[in-house]
Amino acid sequence: MKYSLITWISLAVVFFTGCVPIGSIAKHELKSGYYKLNSEKIADTKVYADVYEDSIIIFQLKETDSVKPDLSSGIGSKISSIGPDNDLYGSRFIKKSIEVDLSTILTKLRPVTSAVPAQLNSNLNALVYLGARNDIYKIKTYNSVLNKCNSSVRHFGYDAGIFAGIGIVPVNPTVTNDNTNLEYDGIVFQKGIGVFITTDNASVGLTLGFDNLIGGNSINWIYNNRPYLGLTIGIANF
Repeated sequence: MKYSLITWISLAVVFFTGCVPIGSIAKHELKSGYYKLNSEKIADTKVYADVYEDSIIIFQLKETDSVKPDLSSGIGSKISSIGPDNDLYGSRFIKKSIEVDLSTILTKLRPVTSAVPAQLNSNLNALVYLGARNDIYKIKTYNSVLNKCNSSVRHFGYDAGIFAGIGIVPVNPTVTNDNTNLEYDGIVFQKGIGVFITTDNASVGLTLGFDNLIGGNSINWIYNNRPYLGLTIGIANF
């Protein structure tokens, strides 16, 4: 049985996505780890936060060991019940990290090339992204109509980095200056730079990329190694 190129790439995307825990798909949640904490009642300091479901306990770090929590300094609370009298009221947890994502470019804007008008392409593709990331988790507290406090964690993040991957593009006489009579889906190696913005569970990016067609028509393909702008979304976080 023969499978099309689209089928193989689709299976690859499903495989890589399936290898990631479902709780990590397109999410950047507040998890246990080291953070820079600042709030109205706590001066800027590095802490270890132990997060479990709706509960959070923060620990100061020992002066003699910057990575070992001081267990006697723990301050705990249910996140949903944090109010104005709580030390964590209005607090922000800030984390810097290296981000590795599986992403896809939803659409590519290719500029006018060799008298061919500007193109918007939305062919299937997959890429691996590596970047430097900043995440900010803020405790937001709201008063209900019954004057009850209800708090939750709101997330905002941004990062910039590089990417590489594979994709498919249409190859035909128009995009090869009539140097081929064939019409087929060609494989490209794609690479470039990108920036991402994440709010809660949505991760959207803008990329500046370059595609290289694999095969004998690479020297004829008018978009070979020419820049394009891409609209990108994150699929999974590793």
